[in-house]
Amino acid sequence: MLDYDYPLYRPPSEGKSLIFQVTLGCSFNKCSYCDMYRTKEYQERPLG
Repeated sequence: MLDYDYPLYRPPSEGKSLIFQVTLGCSFNKCSYCDMYRTKEYQERPLG
């Protein structure tokens, strides 16, 4: 079973797609127009 970290953002057209969440947050996280991941620190998830 896949273990997701929420909130999980994706476009509506991808609503039924399988998501492999290999990173959390945003590596840049400084866009003035986007606040999706402001509260979440960027990290890579282990693949094993």
